[in-house]
Amino acid sequence: MKGNRNFKRLIVVLSLGVFLTLPINFGYAFAQQNLEASEPPIALVHFNKLTLKNKTSDMPAALEFSAPQDLNVESLTVIEENIARNLNSHWVWPEYTLEMMDSYSPFLFRTKKSQEVDEVRLLVQVNSRGRVSGFEVIGDVDKGLKERLDHMIRKLPDCKPVPGFASYSPATFEVVIQK
Repeated sequence: MKGNRNFKRLIVVLSLGVFLTLPINFGYAFAQQNLEASEPPIALVHFNKLTLKNKTSDMPAALEFSAPQDLNVESLTVIEENIARNLNSHWVWPEYTLEMMDSYSPFLFRTKKSQEVDEVRLLVQVNSRGRVSGFEVIGDVDKGLKERLDHMIRKLPDCKPVPGFASYSPATFEVVIQK
């Protein structure tokens, strides 16, 4: 009996050793070292009919900054952290904001003139306190669509500061809403 138990232990130890030395087939990780200068990451988020892009790096350097102690810097939800990382930004809107902006699509494109437009592009400026300070429509839109866009922008909540930054400067985001 004792010999049988030792034999079983030997089989278990050997099979465990073989198992640990063989590669796992279902998950591979590849590391790559690239010594060339890489392109800056695309700061972009897609949500249904909405695309949000960080355009801050394209703008001139801001003169106005807010320190973290001047703002209410609090922890973010997982979704907000992912959005901030994807946008490469120190500002992020609350997680329900993308859904809210996307839901305005039928309202924005409800008239005969705005039905002719496939998408609307606008630049939304956020000041150094995280508040939306203005917007600019890119392209030609009719007066009614611009007023509906103004209504949507006024409903946007303040941005949250992403923890971990030494200062918070104004930012500009490009918003594309499709019909």
